[in-house]
Amino acid sequence: MHRLTASGWWKPSLAGYSLRPTLWTSHGHELPSDDAALRGAANWLTRAHDATADGGIAGRYRLSAGWSSSYPETTGYAVPTLIALADLLADPRYLERARRCVEFLLSVQLPSGAFPALEIADNRTAPSPFNSAQILHGLHQWHLATGDESVLDPIRRAGRWICDMQDEDGAWRKYFYREIACAYSAHAACWLAEAAEVVDEPRFLAAAARNLKWVLSLRDADTGWFDRAGFSEADHERRRAHTHTIAYTLDGVRRLSDRLDLAEGRDAVHLAATRLAERMERARTLAGVLNHRWRPEAEYVCLTGNAQMALIWLQVARACADLRLVNAAFKAIDEVKRAQALTHPDAGIRGGIPGTWPIGGTYIQYAFPNWAAKFFIDALCAKRAWLSDCRARLENRDAMRTAPIYSTERSVSPIDGIKPDHTPSVAVYTTRISPKFAALSERWRARAFSPSLVVIETWRASVARQLITRLRRRGDDSARICRHLGWRSVRVDSINSEAALRAIRRIEPLVAVAAGAGILREAALALPRLGTLNAHMGLLPGHRGMNVAEWAALRGETVGCTVFWLDEGIDTGDVVATAVVDIGDCRSIDDLRARVDERQLDLLDETIRSIVERGSVPVAIAQSYGGRQYYAMHADLKRMLNLRLGAAQIPRSKPL
Repeated sequence: MHRLTASGWWKPSLAGYSLRPTLWTSHGHELPSDDAALRGAANWLTRAHDATADGGIAGRYRLSAGWSSSYPETTGYAVPTLIALADLLADPRYLERARRCVEFLLSVQLPSGAFPALEIADNRTAPSPFNSAQILHGLHQWHLATGDESVLDPIRRAGRWICDMQDEDGAWRKYFYREIACAYSAHAACWLAEAAEVVDEPRFLAAAARNLKWVLSLRDADTGWFDRAGFSEADHERRRAHTHTIAYTLDGVRRLSDRLDLAEGRDAVHLAATRLAERMERARTLAGVLNHRWRPEAEYVCLTGNAQMALIWLQVARACADLRLVNAAFKAIDEVKRAQALTHPDAGIRGGIPGTWPIGGTYIQYAFPNWAAKFFIDALCAKRAWLSDCRARLENRDAMRTAPIYSTERSVSPIDGIKPDHTPSVAVYTTRISPKFAALSERWRARAFSPSLVVIETWRASVARQLITRLRRRGDDSARICRHLGWRSVRVDSINSEAALRAIRRIEPLVAVAAGAGILREAALALPRLGTLNAHMGLLPGHRGMNVAEWAALRGETVGCTVFWLDEGIDTGDVVATAVVDIGDCRSIDDLRARVDERQLDLLDETIRSIVERGSVPVAIAQSYGGRQYYAMHADLKRMLNLRLGAAQIPRSKPL
C-alpha cells in the first residue's frame, strides 16, 4: 500500500513518468545533449532551493507529497556545485544561492559545533559526524571561493566535534547513521583533512589518517571490495552495498590517499574502480546494489551512484591514462540522462534525477533527491573538463606504450599426416549475415578454394527479424553465397548445438575458421585437429575486446591486426601472426576500420592458404602479456577520434 501511495499513480503525469523506462526503450528516444542535461538539472536544483523559506535546499521531491524540507547535509555539499555553476554558466545568481545556503547552515549549527542529521522537519538537535563533515566541506569551499572568514570558526568547531566523536580505531560509531561503523566514513574524513590547513588544526589531518588506515583494513585485496560499505549491519553481513555508498568510500579513500601521498590507497581505488567499470561494460548497466564479487543484487540502478562513479572514473583516469574508465564514465552519465525528463510539466520532476531507475526501486523510492541532481551536475562538469583538455588525456603514460607486439615474421612447421594430393578439410563458422564471411568468400572464389563445410548460425531469430535482416543486408546473405558458389552448408541454431557438432565431426576438419559466429565452447573448439583460426582487429595481446582499432588510434598506439587460435577466453588464444597497419592517411573511423579489416582478412587468408596449399602451419606463440580488454567505444570518444583522424596532418602542437 505504501508503494502505491508513494508512486502518485492517480496523477496522469506521474503515472506517465513511471512508464518512462518502457516507453523510452520501445520508441528509441535520443539522449539530450550534455549542456541541456546540465542546465535541466541546475534549474531543478534552483527550484528545490526556492521550495523552502529558510535558505536551505529541499531534500527531495516526492511524487505523492511534493517538496520536502531543507536538508542540511546535502545543502552543504551542494554549495561547491552552486559555485561551479556560477562560473561555468557565467551566472552570479548561483553564487548568491550558495551564500544563502551558507547562511542557512550557520543558522542550524549546534552549540557543540556539530550539524544535525536528517532533514530539518525530522530533526534539529541530534548531531551527525558524517553530515557535519559534508557541511564542513561546503563551508570550506565557500571560504576558498569568496575569502569569507566568517565560516572559519564554524569549520573549526565542527571539525573538533567530529574528531571528539572518533573511536580509537579510526571509525565513527557514536551518532553515525544507525550507530554502526561504515567504510564510507572515508567521505567524511577526507573533508576533515581538506580543512586542516586553512584552520591550522593538525588534529584534523591525524584523525583523517586514522580513518583511512581503518578503512583500508577492510579491503579485500583479491577483488578490491571494501567491507562495511553498506547502510546497515545486514548489508555488512551479506557483503553488499549501494553504489552510492561504494562511491562515497572510494572517493574518500582516493582524496585521502592523494593528500597523504599513500600509494596503497590509490592502488586500492584503482582496482575497485576498474572492477566497477568492467561490471558496467559487461552488463551494459550498473546495478544499484552490488556484492563483494561485484555482482548485482538489485534490479534497479542507483542513479546517484552512477553519477558519483562517473566522477571517480574520470578522476582515476587522470592518473593512470586508462581511457576505458573514461568510456565507463560517459556510459554511466548516459544512464542517468535516460531518467531525466527535461520537458515534463511537473516542476518537481522536470530536469530532476530520481533516486532509482526505474523510479520504484527501494533507494529513495518514488522521489527525486537533491543529491542525485548535485552529483549529476558534478559529473557533467567533470566530463566537460575532460573533453576540453582531451590532448592531455590522450597522452599515453603507462606501460601500454611499450607493450610487446609479436613479430610479423612467421616461422612455419610442416603438418604431419597430410598427403600431397589431398586437400585438407576446412570448416567455416559464420552467421546468417556476415560481412567477414562475404569478404573471405570473394578471396576464396578468386583462387578456386572451397571450404568443406560452412556452418551458419541462425540464433532462432523470429521470421519477421530474419526478413528485416535480409532486406537490410541482402547481398551478404551467407546461405545465398554458399548456394551461388556450390559450397556445402548447414544451418544450426547455435555453433555449439549437437546438430552443429555432428555436422562438423562428419568432415573431420583439419582446421576451422571463425567468420562471424558466436562464442565457441569447449566441445566445438576440440573438433578441428589444429584448432579454430580467428582474425582480430587489434594487436594481441595488448588490445582485446571491441573497437580495438579505434582504441589504439585514440590512445596514440600502434594499430594492427592479429590471427590467433581461438580458446575459451576473450582473444586470449595463441598468436599465429600479427601485422602493423599504416593509418596515416585515414580521415575517419570508417577509413580506419576498412583499412584494418582488409589487412586482417588478408592475414587470415594467408594463414589458411599456408595450411591448405603448402601443408605448413605458422608456429604460434602463447600470450604471456596480460594486455587489456576493451568494450564498445562511447559516441563522444568516437567523435573525438574522428576529429583527431581528420586533423591527422595538423602539427601536434595545435589543439584538437
